[in-house]
Amino acid sequence: MDKQNLKIKIGDLEFKNPLFCGSAEHFIEEAGIKKAVEEGAAVVVAKSTNESENAKTQLDKTDYALIDSSLNNISWGLGSDMSTGLIGRSGLVNLDSKEWLKKISELDNWAEKKHSYVAASIIPRNMDSLEELAKEADQLGIRILEINIGAPHASEMKSEIETVTEEKKVSEIVMTVRRVFNGSLWLKLGSTSENVSKLCLAAKSSGADAVVMIGRMMAMFPDLDSMMPTLRTNVAYGGRWALPITCRWLSESRKMVGDDFPLIGTNGARDGYDIARMMLSGASGVQITSSIFTNGFEVISKSLLELSEYLESKGTTAEELIGLTADRVEAYDTQNTRPEIWKEFVPKDALD
Repeated sequence: MDKQNLKIKIGDLEFKNPLFCGSAEHFIEEAGIKKAVEEGAAVVVAKSTNESENAKTQLDKTDYALIDSSLNNISWGLGSDMSTGLIGRSGLVNLDSKEWLKKISELDNWAEKKHSYVAASIIPRNMDSLEELAKEADQLGIRILEINIGAPHASEMKSEIETVTEEKKVSEIVMTVRRVFNGSLWLKLGSTSENVSKLCLAAKSSGADAVVMIGRMMAMFPDLDSMMPTLRTNVAYGGRWALPITCRWLSESRKMVGDDFPLIGTNGARDGYDIARMMLSGASGVQITSSIFTNGFEVISKSLLELSEYLESKGTTAEELIGLTADRVEAYDTQNTRPEIWKEFVPKDALD
């Protein structure tokens, strides 16, 4: 594997590769964070926090299920492949927020020796506590802070975590954090906004160093046998099916904010080839989460090998890959006119 062709930059920071691990339950314990770094991840975003005790308690009410392409709930750990979707409900790390940030700082110091990063993730509840925690992260020397304003579970926990879909509020959050945090500030957007790109532009204009897009969608899965909701509640839903949607928002956002502003893809990437797809769409880095959660940490090293081999086959580097496809997207009205071409695609008995 050619490690040189994997290097990328986001702002002033250099990364050994574009594979980042998104925040999730497998990054609560030190063992999981260290395992991801040892497998080669350039960044591990530790499990999210805020000051809400109810959101922390929710972690003990979590549940998950694997959903196959026929929308059937399959046994955990059996028959899972990269096309399998993951549904679940979650909560925040059930530790004191400042103690958790201290632990992340220690792990980030350890990761620096491995040429990796351990990032903190905060989900806003109110501006005062957000500013306090961001200031704490700065004082601890944490190098990357992700503010997640698109957590899918917010619709079920409205008083404990916040989903932001308004540009003015995005600007307020970024500027509040930017006043007290001097490291690399990443803003993670959700999938519920009608215009992710405008939120991205607001984040850039307010001082964010990068934008992560997009969070998972909320869903509800009726179980045909019991006729009950799978897991009994609404759930967050992620999987490879979401990749083209993420790629479209990456491409559209690149047009709006310019090719000099770093975007980070998330939701739908399952392997090294999916990392390449998101990078072609405009991502400088890509967060992989669910496939590691369901298939183990070896997904990281395997994905890096796949990405490196792809780059070698194309005679290019990760940096050169960014946005190549996004910059080639054509408008509908520029396409060639082909009278009655639609007839080649419909069932034959639909034609006179």
